[in-house]
Amino acid sequence: MSCPLRSAGDREKLRAVDPKPLTLESINQEVRDAALQVHAAQERLEDREFLASVQVTVDGMKQRYRELLASLPATEQAAAERALGRRVADVLRLASLLPRVPVAVAASTPDRQVSGASTVGERRITGVSWTHDRAAPTAGLRVGGEIEAWCGKCGDTKTHNIIAMVGAEPKQVLCQACGSRHAYRTEAARKRPSKDQPEAIASARSQVPDREAAKKAEMMRALSEEVASADTVRVFNAKERYKTGEIISHPEYGRGKVENVLRSSLLVRFARSGLKPLTLV
Repeated sequence: MSCPLRSAGDREKLRAVDPKPLTLESINQEVRDAALQVHAAQERLEDREFLASVQVTVDGMKQRYRELLASLPATEQAAAERALGRRVADVLRLASLLPRVPVAVAASTPDRQVSGASTVGERRITGVSWTHDRAAPTAGLRVGGEIEAWCGKCGDTKTHNIIAMVGAEPKQVLCQACGSRHAYRTEAARKRPSKDQPEAIASARSQVPDREAAKKAEMMRALSEEVASADTVRVFNAKERYKTGEIISHPEYGRGKVENVLRSSLLVRFARSGLKPLTLV
């Protein structure tokens, strides 16, 4: 007869009897496991038993990390904090955002069979189930498994843990090197040209004058055709009065079209010299 699976409280008692060695490698692995469980808990906020077990795992990881620092000489403590301190702090910060569940829930609700969903002899641990005659999945992609993926923060392909899947495809992964959580990809994402880049800025600036120059040239060409083909052209006389749209001839600027009439001046756009003010008396 196989012994029943132990609850989170029993596992903590066994750890106290047969603790793992306090090394950077063992604590680093505990930090990875805790981070993976915290990320999974963010998707299972209604599972109080799982939240309680994650809380026990995070508290145990934090305690063992402190014990590791206390066991190291002062010269090695700084190196250990540089290697693990930031990742431990990130896990604790994310865990603090989860709903708090009394730890007694995990200890008082050992691995149980779910009515109508389990068969005799079936085990259930944090959402993963298998029977005595069927081993836990060890091959293929699954949540918690490892996969090589591109990490933008590291800038390289690194080993990741799968934390979410859509069908048979990984959706989100957790980098084992830097602890960052991101979408699964096998290569670096393509970057769109930024407007802040010098090349893009220079190109954008050069396009604006080009468009303005083309627009101005087209306008002057149309004006030249209009004043050249006008049937009525008045010779400019500062003592006379004019109306908007009239074509006049100026001894210095040539032919132009009156665009605005003011009380003592005109604004005339000439085909050769552009917009000019003419004073009236």
